[in-house]
Amino acid sequence: MTSSPHSLPAADGIRGVACLIVLLMHGLSLGWPERLFPLLKGGGKYGVWLFFVLSAFLLTLRLQRRGFALASLADYALARSLRIVPLFVLACLLYAWAGVGITDGQQLGEVLSMQRGSIHLWTIPVEFKAYAVLPLLAWLGLLVQRRAGWGGLLLAALLALAVQQALWPYWQTPADSPNTRWYLPAFLFGCLAALLLPWVRQWRRGRAGTFYASLTLLALLLALPGVRQALLGGPLANDLMDKHLFIGLAWAVFVLLLVDGEGLAGRVLSSPVLGFVGRISYSTYLFHWLIMVGLFHWFPQSVPAFIAALMLALLAGALGYYLAELPLERLRQRLTPLARRQAVASAALRRD
Repeated sequence: MTSSPHSLPAADGIRGVACLIVLLMHGLSLGWPERLFPLLKGGGKYGVWLFFVLSAFLLTLRLQRRGFALASLADYALARSLRIVPLFVLACLLYAWAGVGITDGQQLGEVLSMQRGSIHLWTIPVEFKAYAVLPLLAWLGLLVQRRAGWGGLLLAALLALAVQQALWPYWQTPADSPNTRWYLPAFLFGCLAALLLPWVRQWRRGRAGTFYASLTLLALLLALPGVRQALLGGPLANDLMDKHLFIGLAWAVFVLLLVDGEGLAGRVLSSPVLGFVGRISYSTYLFHWLIMVGLFHWFPQSVPAFIAALMLALLAGALGYYLAELPLERLRQRLTPLARRQAVASAALRRD
């Protein structure tokens, strides 16, 4: 059980799992593009959709705690902008300089303005634009829950999902689109999971969470094109690319059951190693592709290069976290009185 309703011991570890999924899938696919990429195609998106769900979950909880007053929303907007934009701009400039994914000035401008996706960077505009919608989703969800109860909240979420799918059905999602509207279900599921957390916390979830985590990871493994071909025969499937609706729902349940660190799986996710990977995951995600492309250019299909790429990506993530992310967070805390008060409260909570 958690020591505080605001304590989420496995949150960073879940983010670490998402990061490791992306690193492993991209590393194997870039290292052995002809042999392994077709077998793993779409697997990297498992981690991306977990990032989307978890971000919506954590930010909804934060919005609930801090409220929806103008000062709170201003601090929220500043925090999201400082966390995302500076490192994203730096990453785009580095990729353009290296000629990896961004090859000319026009393309650079479109990527920087979040109008165009490029390689794995398409996910950053999707998530950043979702931040503008999330406060409204969280506010409406709280309003419905207070007036209509948990059943009314679930019904409202189902209706919202039906409308979203009528407008932008998942099977028509363009490949690597930077437009958030296609991926709204993942953020909706994350927001809904956060609103349901107080209700779910009435029960112990240790065994159920461990069973569900094992089942989910096994199902995702079996869904990979190469595994399905090996088990069922036939041609390689190419249908994982747009399954954010179903996999996002599975990840939302995963987060809801495990974020409090209960059970064996919860304790694993609460480990210091996975927690550290989760904390450096944003910078790791931004720069890992450039590192992997460079290493595999010189050492193609090399297991040592694959291991080195993983280690260097995590090193780049740590450098980005300590040299940019933490200083930017301290800057935010100096810029707004609300952030300063929250920082003091968080420090007191950690001491307790």
